[in-house]
Amino acid sequence: MKRKSLVSALLSFSVVFSGLSWGHSAMYKDNYQYDNSNEGLTAAQIRLLKGPGVLSNLCVDGSANGYPCHNIHLQAFMPKADMGGGSNNLNDIWGWTDPVTGKEIAIVGRTQGTAFVDISDPVNPVHIGLLPGHNNSSSSWRDMKVYNDHVYIVSEASNHGLQVFDLTQLRTASPGSTFSESGHMSDFGSAHNIAINEDSGYAYIVGSNQCSGGLFMVNLLNPGSPAYAGCFSADGYTHDTQCVHYQGPDSAYNGREICVAYNEDTITIVDVSDKNNPVQISRSGYSGSRYTHQGWFLNDSQSTLIMNDELDESGTGNNTTSYIWDVSDLDNPSEIGRYLGPTQAIDHNLYTLNNYVIETNYRAGLRILKTDDIANGNLSEAAYFDTIPGSDSAQYSGTWSNYPYFASGNIILSDIGTGLFIVKPDWDAIENDTPPPPPPISYCDAASNNASEEWIAKVMFNGFSHESAGATYSDLTHIIVPLATGVNTVELTPAFSGTSYREYWKVWIDFNGDGTFADSEQVFDSGSASRNQVSGTINIPATTVTDTRMRVVMRYTSAPSACGSFNYGEVEDYTVSFTP
Repeated sequence: MKRKSLVSALLSFSVVFSGLSWGHSAMYKDNYQYDNSNEGLTAAQIRLLKGPGVLSNLCVDGSANGYPCHNIHLQAFMPKADMGGGSNNLNDIWGWTDPVTGKEIAIVGRTQGTAFVDISDPVNPVHIGLLPGHNNSSSSWRDMKVYNDHVYIVSEASNHGLQVFDLTQLRTASPGSTFSESGHMSDFGSAHNIAINEDSGYAYIVGSNQCSGGLFMVNLLNPGSPAYAGCFSADGYTHDTQCVHYQGPDSAYNGREICVAYNEDTITIVDVSDKNNPVQISRSGYSGSRYTHQGWFLNDSQSTLIMNDELDESGTGNNTTSYIWDVSDLDNPSEIGRYLGPTQAIDHNLYTLNNYVIETNYRAGLRILKTDDIANGNLSEAAYFDTIPGSDSAQYSGTWSNYPYFASGNIILSDIGTGLFIVKPDWDAIENDTPPPPPPISYCDAASNNASEEWIAKVMFNGFSHESAGATYSDLTHIIVPLATGVNTVELTPAFSGTSYREYWKVWIDFNGDGTFADSEQVFDSGSASRNQVSGTINIPATTVTDTRMRVVMRYTSAPSACGSFNYGEVEDYTVSFTP
């Protein structure tokens, strides 16, 4: 046995991942599990690297105080530790404007309660206080909406029910107060979301332990004492919903109260005008559905919906995807297009404002999309502000949600692991914008821990040849390797400082240019470890992008992966260009 194998056991690279199950447990209905691994550099670290003189909150040259941005300025950031809830995380967010004082209040969901922050002076926000969860319960899920100067709060915490809090108490509260709920409804226990139709005065609790998780309807006529009004359970669990007084183009439902429910694999539209007899109008699926999550009417015409699916990015490897629906016929909604964003981030809550789509996409932060060509199923990105500078990967950290409806134009963002962001879009710039350049493609890291005893000495592809000395990783992407469509030859040669060892080789090419090396993009496998040169062929398909990444990995004795570290060998990256 080679002596290094003992060391190898001690230094072996462990890959930790969370497998996603397509079933839904009682507490993980959307599979959300906070994951802030591999986030890369923070904004603070970027500021340190750049030195003094770059501390402006204005978005200039793609940065606002270290945060990547385009046409959105940073107003202020309040760390979660300054919001009365210690180190616990944030979740959903909503807003309230006091009709008497005009103050703008951020209502911020926390693991253990709901925080209230006065953002009337957006660069100097003030934490007013915290309302603990019912019976001091805690949960990663909390949702809240406002009606008639009251906020109504649900949570996935057991027996949480519906908290009611009279927001006018905030007028006289001292900063840092701890509040008590001013009312409570115990007709249900846990719930995932709440929507309110302010035109009708009804709340819609969804994902609760009643009505099979469907629409649990509540009358808010007496704001401090909500009352059960009805139930819709025919299509099972609803993850989120929007309910409106319908004035859209489908004359059959004009003047009715309509809920659009996002039911895990369908958009389900329900007429809830009669709370004792709600009627399902339609139930529409779509290709590739993974978890139908949430959506919003584009505008008051109520003819177009924008929708997100929370698990399609991690499940399919596609970039952030927004779905566009024509709902001018409520009985027969039809998907008219999909927008693929520039990053791999998972999309979460979205809202609409003045014909713009305002998305929070976890690690990619806030994204504002133009809808000029939406009739043809197209959207385009016009602005962004990214709260996680180091990574846009499809993981569950970053921004949970946003609230874009303050008259000041400020938008509040809840970043799960860090705190409250207050930002302001530059709408003049957005209106006259040219689309921002796509971000550079970022590939996973790969390297050995030691290349002093063996390394890649030479690679040959058809007539191309490159020789190199030992390194754990070599970025050779300035070198263009020409390959032809069809069969190409490959020869890979190891070098050793002393004893010859058995080396295992693999080669990947990122054919679709998405920044990943999928299993289907592995083009060469030596099949076993060898002390000698290995050779074979690789096949280049007819339809490929040009000038993309190729990764060559040589690993001592074991089959290598495209990403991650290992003990002995080398990784080399090249750029390949294809010819017919």
